[in-house]
Amino acid sequence: MDVNAYPSRGHAAGSAASAALARPKRADVLPEAGPLGTFGAVTGHDGSGAPLPPIGPYDFSAAQRVHDAHPAAVSKAAVRLSFEAHAQAPQYVVSAFPSAWHATRTWLASRLFGALGLATPTAMLVRGCSLAFDGTQAPERIYLATTYLPIYRPLGKWLEGEAAWRAIEGADGAQRLQRTRGGDEVAGAHARNGAREAGRRMAQVLAQSGGAPVDALTGASAQAYADATRMRHDMRGVLCGCLPDVYQCALARQYVAALWLGNRDLCRDVMKNVGVWRDKNDLPYMMTVDFRDCLDAGLQGTLADLTPFCGGAPLTAFIRRLTGLSPTADSKTVLDELKNPTGARALAAEMAFRLGRISAHDIVPWVDMAHDVARVASRAGEATPAAEDRRDFVNHLLDRRDRLVTLLGGAWAAQAWTQLYPTRARAIEAHQAPFLGPVIAACDRP
Repeated sequence: MDVNAYPSRGHAAGSAASAALARPKRADVLPEAGPLGTFGAVTGHDGSGAPLPPIGPYDFSAAQRVHDAHPAAVSKAAVRLSFEAHAQAPQYVVSAFPSAWHATRTWLASRLFGALGLATPTAMLVRGCSLAFDGTQAPERIYLATTYLPIYRPLGKWLEGEAAWRAIEGADGAQRLQRTRGGDEVAGAHARNGAREAGRRMAQVLAQSGGAPVDALTGASAQAYADATRMRHDMRGVLCGCLPDVYQCALARQYVAALWLGNRDLCRDVMKNVGVWRDKNDLPYMMTVDFRDCLDAGLQGTLADLTPFCGGAPLTAFIRRLTGLSPTADSKTVLDELKNPTGARALAAEMAFRLGRISAHDIVPWVDMAHDVARVASRAGEATPAAEDRRDFVNHLLDRRDRLVTLLGGAWAAQAWTQLYPTRARAIEAHQAPFLGPVIAACDRP
């Protein structure tokens, strides 16, 4: 029996996941300005001013699969869908999950990430996509749809490309190159060439195995592929370390968000879950695109420090600034350190400011919405979290937020940062506003 089920007749009218939400006009689902929805698909960052879409689930049964390419930066359990065949039609990356609970939990994590004011594709729950995945008729299954961003580049591939190299050579990147590996100016070029060569070696191993999937490789082929993967990972880690300060800070923001949400999949070997997206003004943003591993095992326990997810060269670049943060510094030292806008202290205080603006008032309605959809969509007999469990979950999220704020310097450091950088603080508030504004009541939804 399919555990990821949603009754095709939907909820009763006006309930938290009403069938009235199914198949709305496209303009009511997501803002779509520009080719393929590029500039209208990242709420709070795309310049559209459009509000967040309600949770859904929306009817995607009329959408068709896009076969020209596999969606970048997503797992094999995802496809690209579009309601229209022409090249400029908006597209969506639609992901499958083992259960409705997993799908709604991922949606919730996406909302919480966006509430930090960090860029991420706009997400909603959909149904009617089973034909695109396995050729079956299962209109009751729940999926997660995010807007497809054609100019998004996974971090790993981006690091090997020309855009990253221009960033490394510009600004303070040249000095960083000189500091890397004992002042060897060619370290960055060597790392890029090494990463590319390792990628070619990986592709060659797969080709020689007849196109077998990676997990089917055995013996010498499996070892050769693993060695090349490790080499590429290490070389990409060197490139991460060569990036200018502004990019280093952007990576650290993604890491702090991952700490809060328990996202242990932030930077694995393929380096696809985080990457670079450029807005309509061609400004680059680091963004996380997949939250399927959030709010689960990685959320357990209490944060003792800022480094529980250490793991390999690339991730070191994510936390380099944060590891130099002294929790015992006196107030004068902190205020002096805050004057460096890309220093560890300013970065930490900024993230404390972002976290401190998220409250139970924002989180509780999302948790309730996700619970309502999952409850109706789940099979009979499947465990349903009680109201007290949801309260415990919200309290745990808030406790984890408070612990992170303390580790990042506390509320007073965040306040001092806002006084030093009021323009930056207002920009963050604008990015957070679509997520922290009034929640749409069920009866008011389209």
